[in-house]
Amino acid sequence: MLKLAWKYMRYYKSQTAAIFAGILLTASLLAGISSLIYSSQKSDLLNSKTIYGDWHYCAETDKEQFQKTQSGEKGEGYHLKRCGKMEIRDVAEEEFLIYFISTDETYRRMAHRDLLEGTYPRREDEIAADGFVLSNLGFSGNLGDSVHIGARDYTVTGVLKSEWAASAGEMEVFVSDSFAGRISQTFLYLGFDEDEKLYRQLDAFLREHRISSDAVEGNDEVTKYLAGEEPGSIYDIVKFGLTDEEGNFTYIVLKLQSDYNLAYNGMLVLLCLFSIFAVYSVFNISVAKRTSEYGILQTLGISGKQIGITLLLELWMLFIVGYPLGCLLGNGFLSLVYRSFGGVFGGKGAGVTGNGLSAADQTLAEGTSTLQFYLAWDAMIFGFVFLLAALAAVAFLVVRSLGKQTLKEVMGGDTSFTAKRKIYALHHVNMAGVVVRKFMFANKRKVIGILLSLSMGGSIFLCTVYMVENLKVHAELSLKSDDGLGSEYRISLKSNSLKDTIPQAAGDKIKNMPETKNVYPTKFTLGEVTRIESLEEWDSFFDYQNADHYFVRRYGGICLRQEDGTYRIKYDVYGYEDGLIGQLNEFILEGDIDPAALKEGNKIIAVANMDGQGNYYFYGKKSGDTISLRVPKMDGYADELLKFQSGEENYIEKEFEIAAIVSRPLAREQGFLQEGFYKDSVMPGLIMTNEQMEENFGITDYSFINASPAEDAEAGKVSGQILQIIRDVPKAVLVDYSAAIRTQKNYLRQQQIFFSGIAIILLVISLFHIVNSMNHTILARRREYGIIRAMGITDIGFYKMILQTGILYGLLADAVIYYIYNWILRRAMDYYMAHILQFLHVQTGVPNRVLFGIMILNMVIAVAAVMFPARKLVRENIVSEITR
Repeated sequence: MLKLAWKYMRYYKSQTAAIFAGILLTASLLAGISSLIYSSQKSDLLNSKTIYGDWHYCAETDKEQFQKTQSGEKGEGYHLKRCGKMEIRDVAEEEFLIYFISTDETYRRMAHRDLLEGTYPRREDEIAADGFVLSNLGFSGNLGDSVHIGARDYTVTGVLKSEWAASAGEMEVFVSDSFAGRISQTFLYLGFDEDEKLYRQLDAFLREHRISSDAVEGNDEVTKYLAGEEPGSIYDIVKFGLTDEEGNFTYIVLKLQSDYNLAYNGMLVLLCLFSIFAVYSVFNISVAKRTSEYGILQTLGISGKQIGITLLLELWMLFIVGYPLGCLLGNGFLSLVYRSFGGVFGGKGAGVTGNGLSAADQTLAEGTSTLQFYLAWDAMIFGFVFLLAALAAVAFLVVRSLGKQTLKEVMGGDTSFTAKRKIYALHHVNMAGVVVRKFMFANKRKVIGILLSLSMGGSIFLCTVYMVENLKVHAELSLKSDDGLGSEYRISLKSNSLKDTIPQAAGDKIKNMPETKNVYPTKFTLGEVTRIESLEEWDSFFDYQNADHYFVRRYGGICLRQEDGTYRIKYDVYGYEDGLIGQLNEFILEGDIDPAALKEGNKIIAVANMDGQGNYYFYGKKSGDTISLRVPKMDGYADELLKFQSGEENYIEKEFEIAAIVSRPLAREQGFLQEGFYKDSVMPGLIMTNEQMEENFGITDYSFINASPAEDAEAGKVSGQILQIIRDVPKAVLVDYSAAIRTQKNYLRQQQIFFSGIAIILLVISLFHIVNSMNHTILARRREYGIIRAMGITDIGFYKMILQTGILYGLLADAVIYYIYNWILRRAMDYYMAHILQFLHVQTGVPNRVLFGIMILNMVIAVAAVMFPARKLVRENIVSEITR
């Protein structure tokens, strides 16, 4: 059987080459895309370790366990590669909590708290801290100078590397082992073997050391890539999503993504299915050309099983050679371009990061790591085994289809055309059209297969273009709505007190600079919305916020239930310039936005709450409804007023009509409610004009200013002039986000190019199958076409008849594309982008030129695919075609 398979491969060289090319291209796509996604996730893991620390779990233990546990420890079911130790010796409460911690070297390496300058503390009265903490403590001296914390002074001996995810509410200073504090809380930072599942190793470690799981906290941003939690059953996930009141399809997708890495494993399965579909289609055509020969073999005593083994050996020989070469080709090509496209799949790219960092900080943090291309060996092995078994199924299906026919039918070759005696000459008809339709629709399965192939590539391409177009708009809106990246320059205050402001005169000077444009000074205060009747299932969200130590200590909680059953909720309240308010029209969920109408009717704009599935809520309120808002008076202001528990004489309360509800604010305060885990979250906000802020609450000065450089302005000159203006403003700082904006826009271009490139590759693979299928469709009828030519049809008439076939295929394929794309795929894409990817905008359609281009391309391909074999038939002898 092996020799027979080899003979077939050598004799049918063109079909062998077609099958080999199909295996090579699909293997390249499968291996390359899998490795690219895997490399991006590995890069994200390294970035998360840079930002959140290179540790997996933190466990609070007693002193004995703290001293006993060491790095490198092995036990039954776990391997503790690294163990960092941190002990809290004391706590001081200033405007923020200050923890005095004693650490070992392993902890400092895991937390990336490297020493940048000086030395670690050796004596009891010495400390070391990072620049962020020292500046907040008011330290501006040199090493060896003292700083006052709590009730005593300490000597600063060293400056450490700052945390990326630093909190303004809780800060750390490092002390020596000789430091004698008032408390002792000991913590182990655990780093297990990442080649094994982390949750199993943690369970084994806790059992052996008899540590309660309640005392363990996970480094979720790191462990989510390493099986840090035991995954739920797929059956239970799907069952809950389909049957429970709180479940839905979005829940299923998001849960599968978090538990089973759906982005990677799901893509792998889809690529495998696409690969087997492409190979099966090409191989099926190859077998159809040899059907009569298989019938002859059966008459000679070769069984169907032996024919199946021959087919299987033929496929496997091509696969064993083509698959490794395809993997090498795909990985080799993508490894060369990965450095240029590394930001496509990861957390990079414009948008809300959702991990406690601003988009700007996320971009800068990611820039610290070097991209490396990793081979997805598990995906390539899975693909090899899956496709090897699938090819066996393909051979079985082909033999099974042959077994359903009689020996005479098999020896007769293609039996799809069944003669039906119907006289067409009784009426005036286009006989060429009748022949075209008879030949074309004789085998309906083949027609459906060709139409699906023609439409699949085009539909995938249109979906990709649709996603790229919406991604482009989403990225632009995200840049605007992120106050760090909405403008190149941000002037803000290193303060969390409403007493500190930027004078109106300074804002006017920056506005009047000829080197700046789009200058948007923003006023800010913290408010409390009263008489909220329903939280619309947001109870758990606010419960979590109310349990946050920083929110409780500074604001007395965020959402407080009153005796009458209503709620009071803390809100950021902003005053925008008219130009900035006008840009909010792109974020409208309902209502209308007009700065003049806001001022005239004293109305406000509300920022809706968004849940984890991309749904927006605002406590049942609609545009036109009213809300009551309290803000602290600035006369005699003290930070204690932010708890809203003082006498009513210290507050101003007014009622406002809601003009519109939007999905995002455009400029946000980077302190107050935007702290810790919520640093880059879309927190509750209310927006009005700057004039309204002054008329309603007497606020005249600004909290921060966003500005962009004018065209052709020198960046160094612009920043120098702004610094000159704000140099006398206490606590004022200038941040230049030009580099971060350029990086984000570059990521967006990468995404557009990459996804478009993948769509084109899939389109090319589909075209390869289309041309092969249609070529076979024409050549399989060479005897019938020979008879028609012998009856007197001219070459021009023959070409016209074949041209009708191509045009009919093209028109039908265009109709299928239009239906599949508009009625199925686009609706699925809308849901996916709105609720899974959570795009801010999903209304931008595919440009008409692209849609018409795909339609025309389908027509051209269909015509070309039939005209080339037609030209081959015309060149051959009519008699030889008839007697073939």
